[in-house]
Amino acid sequence: MLTIRQLDLSYPGYPPLATIDWSIGRGQHVALLGRSGVGKSTLLKALLETPKPPQIQCETTRIAYMAQSPVLLPWLSARDNVMLGARLRGEQSSETAEIADALLDRVGLSGLAARAGGQLSGGQKSRVALARCLFEEAELVLLDEPFAGLDRSTRIDMAELCRELLVDQTVILVTHDPRDASDWLEAAWVLSAQQLSGPLDLQAFQDDRELIRALDGAL
Repeated sequence: MLTIRQLDLSYPGYPPLATIDWSIGRGQHVALLGRSGVGKSTLLKALLETPKPPQIQCETTRIAYMAQSPVLLPWLSARDNVMLGARLRGEQSSETAEIADALLDRVGLSGLAARAGGQLSGGQKSRVALARCLFEEAELVLLDEPFAGLDRSTRIDMAELCRELLVDQTVILVTHDPRDASDWLEAAWVLSAQQLSGPLDLQAFQDDRELIRALDGAL
């Protein structure tokens, strides 16, 4: 699905970051761990570029992205926020509205389809953003710390929804907290300023000392 060869994450004028090689097979679900500032979001942005850098070979152009912030348009309804991609492409229709409503039902928001995005709670906005990802029927789903800022119970709910609803896609989840991933992702990769290490067993990071060692590039 995805092959990266000698991709330098550094920016001119900033301390050097890792140059990475990475391969992810179709249908794999993996976590990308790392401290702030090591280039995790930079890597995802490179995957979203069109055209992509020559160091990146991807078998699909159907890529969905869910950011740390849900990024809803506050004046649009939850339904229209789910259909935002179709709206921008001029593909909005009664059929796409039915699909959006079905997805909102799957994420537990069936009664809120008509509510404006600005009137939703933080957890509800995150569920709408997840439904928007699913609406795109992407083959590769990039999740950039989508549970950050949510309370623990909502994080657990969101992780369970991802486990259930993204079963057929290839998924990369960027996170600081392996607990967001241990129940539904297959393996972890750890990005430090020096290297990308993995694949690693997520269960190993139930011990915080091992997680700290990994984040510091000690593995």
